Amino acid sequence: MSRILEALQKARQNQPNGVPELPNIEEIIDSGVSLPGPANASCAASDSGPLEMLETIADSDSILTNCTQRHWPVNAKNMIFLADEAQAGGQEQFRTLRSRLYQLRGAGHLKVIVVSSAIPDEGKTFVSANLAHAFALQSDRRALVIDADLRRAGGVSTLLDAPLNPGLTDYLLGEQSEANVIQKGSLKNLYLIACGKRVSKPGELIGDPRFSKLVERLRPAFDWIIIDTPPILPISDARAIAEFSDGVLLVVNSRSTQAHLAKRAMQEFRRESLLGVVLNRTMEPSATYYSAYGYGYGEDTRAARPK
Repeated sequence: MSRILEALQKARQNQPNGVPELPNIEEIIDSGVSLPGPANASCAASDSGPLEMLETIADSDSILTNCTQRHWPVNAKNMIFLADEAQAGGQEQFRTLRSRLYQLRGAGHLKVIVVSSAIPDEGKTFVSANLAHAFALQSDRRALVIDADLRRAGGVSTLLDAPLNPGLTDYLLGEQSEANVIQKGSLKNLYLIACGKRVSKPGELIGDPRFSKLVERLRPAFDWIIIDTPPILPISDARAIAEFSDGVLLVVNSRSTQAHLAKRAMQEFRRESLLGVVLNRTMEPSATYYSAYGYGYGEDTRAARPK
């Protein structure tokens, strides 16, 4: 499915300023070159007093209790942990990614993660949905995936076979409450905020302070919040969302993304916010079939396997 670069590692202190050079994609595949972790993953302590914190937790519990119950059909084509044992290699890759994010959390506060890419069709939505599911599979862990790619009709919802509406745009327009836009489907501990109805100026909604306030209100209710965003180079939405997140994962398609585009995508984010890179659509001789799985909502890639 995808090989995870050795980019998810604890931050080294006193690193020089500036954006690092990104090697050619071929060099990344061959050598596993890593990107630096965040310079400081910790956040400032909350100024909220005990009473405020208790009220926030109570509000979050109320939101989850009253969220919208939906039926999501079990779809093994798109959700890798619902697939059979033949896809065990891909499942293990997501477990590895999950473990490395927990290691980064050990160095500081890490809960809200933006997933983006340089250009369209690199696999960011597939990574977003399956990473959130990987977290939700753990005992007593709740994960929320937010579809903030408002420029297209329901990427995450398509993967989960979930309704598009009501969703994020409906909340940001003030037409729906938090509880109404949070879906709880058939996958235990996995929650979704779909993109919602199409709007004429999605960029204006992304920049609305209601979005960042929504994420802050939901922090106490979830162990992890994964935000799927539009590609960073053609659209500025991901940069704006990254400002109120705890870190960014960049998804790179090893078969098509040019190195200079990946480098430019890195430069769009603050250096300290970059957690690392997920290299998608790699082909490894020792890998299982699912290691050749690319983006495309479960397309069959067996024809691309080495003979």
